[in-house]
Amino acid sequence: MFSVSGLYSGLDVNSMVNALVNAERAPIESRLNRNEQSYTLELTAVGQLKSSLSSFQSSLQRLNSIENFSQRAASVSDDSVITASVNNASVNNASVNNSAVAGSYTFTVDQLASRHQLASEGVADSETIGTGTASFTVNGETFSVALASGDDTLTGLRDAINNAEDNTTIKAAIINDNGQQRLMLNSLESGTDNAVSMDLSGLTGGTVSLGTFTELQPAQNASIRFGSGASAITISSPDNKLEDVIDGVTLDLKAVSVSPITLDISQDKGSVSSAIQSFADTWNSLKSTFSDLTGYNGVSAGTLNGDAQTRLLESQLRRELSNLFGESGDPFRSLGDLGLETTQTGDLTVNSSKLDAALSENFDALADIFAGEDGLMTRLEERLTPYLEGGGSIAQREDRLNESLSDIADDRLDLEARLVRTQSFYQQQFLAMENLLASLSGTSQWLTNNLASLNSSNNQ
Repeated sequence: MFSVSGLYSGLDVNSMVNALVNAERAPIESRLNRNEQSYTLELTAVGQLKSSLSSFQSSLQRLNSIENFSQRAASVSDDSVITASVNNASVNNASVNNSAVAGSYTFTVDQLASRHQLASEGVADSETIGTGTASFTVNGETFSVALASGDDTLTGLRDAINNAEDNTTIKAAIINDNGQQRLMLNSLESGTDNAVSMDLSGLTGGTVSLGTFTELQPAQNASIRFGSGASAITISSPDNKLEDVIDGVTLDLKAVSVSPITLDISQDKGSVSSAIQSFADTWNSLKSTFSDLTGYNGVSAGTLNGDAQTRLLESQLRRELSNLFGESGDPFRSLGDLGLETTQTGDLTVNSSKLDAALSENFDALADIFAGEDGLMTRLEERLTPYLEGGGSIAQREDRLNESLSDIADDRLDLEARLVRTQSFYQQQFLAMENLLASLSGTSQWLTNNLASLNSSNNQ
């Protein structure tokens, strides 16, 4: 490190140079620190606002579709016969979509659909069943397999069936039965049309015949009766999943019913109520964020206190929430009529009894207010979009703040480079002074010596 000795001046030159440089640094660095802190605080506040607005926007989307108000709930009186889920939420359960008509349906499950299963007579694993061709037919589709010498066993026939390229209807398996083997044939589809038939007459020369196959499980259709008594309607299905027997309803049959089963389909008011509660909660959270960021508690102010953009958005959202709906005489004119009441602090609270009544008595009108073409959710979404969309005002503001912080970082680098030059300048100045003092010191010493010499000569 370059330094200047104060040998001739007697000064602490390095300390003086550092003091001069720091004197130039202090006001600029202080200004940069203040600006950086201000931009950082503002950027953090804008991020908090953006996050809260996004959560509020998500709650709007749950209520901003008439289809969401068309959801159906289903329940059954005996879930050992069928189980019920809502809006195709579960593959294995009865499901109900939005087109299902609300109501109560009674039916009896008389018979479940089953897949055809056949088993041959037992043979020893050392026996051969003959070579040649065997054919199998299911629902009008026939395929054949050929057995050659060495493959003419139950295992060979099983593998030939399962590996046949044109076999799409059955699977074969070996059952080991007290030292003997049986060939089991399984239809891949249930229903009477999918019964398995076979022709094994083409297999000749074996040591044993497979004989007559025993039916382990019949090929049968599911059968249910809607209603009761002589007026009941009997419906048959090749499998245990019945689609659109009732419009929009899929039934998965699990067991034969001892007594009639009741399936109740209703509007899914629970999910709507939950969405409305979520809307109230996220509004309250957003309101709290507005208060924290823009408020003044008598001691300190929020980071966005006095910020015009934030104040405008808050005002717009509050105005939409307080606007009246529809015409005079309509069942709902305000959020309070729906069960969404405003407290003295501006929070939304859900009046459960009012909301339940609105859901029960005027469900369609409530849906129109929230999710109609000019519904509340649409209007609130229109207010939020210019702020939250890509390239919107909040994104632009974040970009400006990040750019300002980047500029400050550049300014710091520029300051350090300038102070290096300033320090070098002061060092050179003091070095020149020291050189001058050194020169003057030498001249002084020469004069002193010469004057002393003259005085000595005069005294002699």
